[in-house]
Amino acid sequence: MESGRRVNDFGTGDTGMIGIAILEVVFPVFILAGVGFLWVRQGWGFDIAFVTRLAMDFAMPCLVFGTMAGTRFEPEVFRALAGATVALYVLLAAVFAAVVWRMGMKQRDMLLPLVSANTGNMGLPLCLFAFGEQGLVYGIVIFAAMIMLQFTFGLWLVSGEASPMRALRQPLLHAAVFGALLSWAEIDLPSWIDNALTLAGQPAIPLMLLALGASMATLPAAFPTRAVGLSAFKLLLSAGLALAVARAAGLSEAATDVFVLQAVTPVAVTTYMLAERYGRSPAEVAQLVMVSTAMVALALPGILWLIL
Repeated sequence: MESGRRVNDFGTGDTGMIGIAILEVVFPVFILAGVGFLWVRQGWGFDIAFVTRLAMDFAMPCLVFGTMAGTRFEPEVFRALAGATVALYVLLAAVFAAVVWRMGMKQRDMLLPLVSANTGNMGLPLCLFAFGEQGLVYGIVIFAAMIMLQFTFGLWLVSGEASPMRALRQPLLHAAVFGALLSWAEIDLPSWIDNALTLAGQPAIPLMLLALGASMATLPAAFPTRAVGLSAFKLLLSAGLALAVARAAGLSEAATDVFVLQAVTPVAVTTYMLAERYGRSPAEVAQLVMVSTAMVALALPGILWLIL
């Protein structure tokens, strides 16, 4: 896979080329998610649970393990990104806990959706298309930290039961950790294993985007004023805090850009699934997912213009 292009790869007069680079990032994400959306709206069979599981428990771990094992980066980068991710979501949780309380909403219902971000289905493809394999590696570290947070603090918040073991059973987490260990030890995978992982991991990004679009097609297309206001506030707050945390953590320019891009992704679809399962205001959470996704989609070209 080719490396993503950055704004300083172009001359000061290459505005058109920068626009083309942004289109190269945005178009694949939107077209594949759009296919999934239209597929479900046409009434054709699409097993969202199966496709999601195939992507998240098989194809994506293969892609993650192969990519991280084949990338050389310092352990300090891993720790800094993971620590920055935890710090960001602690700050977001503190701010949104006050917002939820002030607005008279239920903490257990609304806090997790407002704090969460779709760093998987939307974030990882964006990181790959915008910044290449190095950006994907950074995005994976952020995503892995999010998995730990969602299945510990997030699951406790929604269900009332903490489940650290559930987080530790996630194949994606195992793939990220063992891939990073091989990278740090500078151990190269045999070509036959690397080829198998590459082949198995290639469907991961398309499957995740198709599942994202299909999931969006099942949600009610409602845009109430409160959801619009909260989504706009979440977008701006996440971008500002992410930039501040990245600078405080001393992240490199490339890592900072990936960190900000992951932070501004919309409310995770999985929070709606949890809300539905545990009866935590699923209709209102669905509205947040729909509105924030539409808002990020509209803002994405501008966001990429600033950070590419």
